[in-house]
Amino acid sequence: MSFSAFLAIFMCGIASCVLISVVIIRYNHRHAFDNSRNRITAYVSELSEAVEINGNVLELTDYTKTELEVLAQTYGGRVFLVNSNLSVVYDSYQTKNNVKLILPGMVECLGGEEIFRADFETRSATVILPINKRSKEGAAGAFLMVYPINEEVARYHTSRRMLLLLCLCAGIIIFAIAVARAYFLVRPLHVIRSELNRINEGNVDDRLDVHNNMEASGISNSVNTLLERARETEETRRNFVSDVSHELKTPMTSMKVLSEALLLSGDNLPQTVREFLTDINTEIDRENHIISDLLALARMDKKTDTLRIERTRVNELLDVILKRVRPLAQDHEVEVVYESYRDVVAEVDGPKIVTALTNIVENAILYNRPQGSVYVTLNANMSHFFVTVQDTGFGIAEADIAHIFERFYRVDKDRSRETGGTGLGLAITKEIVVAHGGQIKAYSKENEGTTISVRIPLTRAPKSGRKA
Repeated sequence: MSFSAFLAIFMCGIASCVLISVVIIRYNHRHAFDNSRNRITAYVSELSEAVEINGNVLELTDYTKTELEVLAQTYGGRVFLVNSNLSVVYDSYQTKNNVKLILPGMVECLGGEEIFRADFETRSATVILPINKRSKEGAAGAFLMVYPINEEVARYHTSRRMLLLLCLCAGIIIFAIAVARAYFLVRPLHVIRSELNRINEGNVDDRLDVHNNMEASGISNSVNTLLERARETEETRRNFVSDVSHELKTPMTSMKVLSEALLLSGDNLPQTVREFLTDINTEIDRENHIISDLLALARMDKKTDTLRIERTRVNELLDVILKRVRPLAQDHEVEVVYESYRDVVAEVDGPKIVTALTNIVENAILYNRPQGSVYVTLNANMSHFFVTVQDTGFGIAEADIAHIFERFYRVDKDRSRETGGTGLGLAITKEIVVAHGGQIKAYSKENEGTTISVRIPLTRAPKSGRKA
C-alpha cells in the first residue's frame, strides 16, 4: 500500500511537471521569434507608405532603397520587393531584379495575408508581408525577407535545457515529497496492523492509540469499540466457564470420595460392580483434570492467577520436564533427544513454564509414531530464549494448524479420546507464554511431523501500548 500511495503521488506530480513543461516549450517554440517578426512587420508597414504605385508597378525612391538596404544589413538577411505580377522590383543582393519570384505563400500574401515561417534546421526565418494592401484588389506587391535566426534558436534551446533541468530538479523534489508523504500516510496503517497482530497473539486487553491523522484516529476508535464489545463478550464467557467449573468441582470431588470409599469397602463387592466403580473412578479423574484445566484458564483470563517472576535457570526446568516425561516416552516407544546450546537464565514463573513446556513435549510423545523421536532444543540470544520441540509424528493438516491453540480444539478427536486429550493443554500453554510476553508458533506437514517453537523474553518488561 505504501508503494501504491507513493506511486500515485509521484505520478501526479510528474504528470503535472510534464504538462507544464510541454505547454511552456510549445509556447516558446511558437513565440520565440515574435519580437523580430513584430519589429520587421512594423518597419515594413511604415515603409510601404513610401512606396509609389503606378498601376501594377512599384516605383522605389532612393529613400526606400536605402531603408531596405539598412533593414537587410541590420538583420543580416536578404530582402525582396515584388509587384502584384510577382516580378522582383528590388533585391538586396542585386541578382534577381526583374525576375519572377514564385515561393510558397507569395500568392496568399498578395491576397492580404501575412506569412511567417521559421526553420530550426536551417536556422532561418522567412517573412512575407503585403505592400499597400487594398481591400478589393489585394496587395500592390509583397515584401519578402529571409534572415538568420541563430540567436533566437540558441536562446530557445537554452531556455528548453533550463526548463528540462528545472523539471529534473522538480522531479527529485516530487520524489522526496512522494516518499515522505506516502510514509506518513501509510505509517499509521502499519502501526494499526502491528498492534492488531499483537492483540491477535493474545494481548486482548490492549487498545489502539493511533492518532496521526483524522482517518487513523477514526479507525483506531472504531477498532477499540469493536475490541471493547469483544472483551465484554469474552468476559461473559470467562465468567460462565469459571462459575460452571467451580460448581462442577464440588460434586465431582464428592463422587470421587464415594467411589473410592466403595472400592475400599472390602472384597464383598461383586467383580462386575468393582470394575464399574473402577471405570467410574477413572472417568471422575478425567473430568477432574478437565475442570482443573478450565479453572486454570479462568484464573489466567481474570488475571487473578498472577505470575511469580524469579530469575530461573531454564536448563534446569527442561531437565525436570524430561525426567517427568521419560516414562511416558518409554511406554509409547518414543525417543526423546535434548540439546542445549547455552546456559539460559530468565525472569519467568518457573512452575508455569514447566506446565507450558510439559504440555508441548507430552503432545509430541502422545501423537508420535512407535519408534519415533522427539527433539527438544534450547537456545537464546541477547533478548529472548527459544525452546523448540520437534516430533516425527503424524503431522497436522494445514487447515488445522491455525486452530491448535484454541480451547477444546482437537485435530484427531478419536486419538485425543484414546490419549485422554481435552483440547485445553495447548490453550493453557499459549496463555502462559503470552502472559510472559512471548510468542508460540507451530509448523507442520502431514506424515512428516510437527515443530512447535516458543520464544520468551529473558527479562520481564511492563506492558505498554504503542502510540503513533
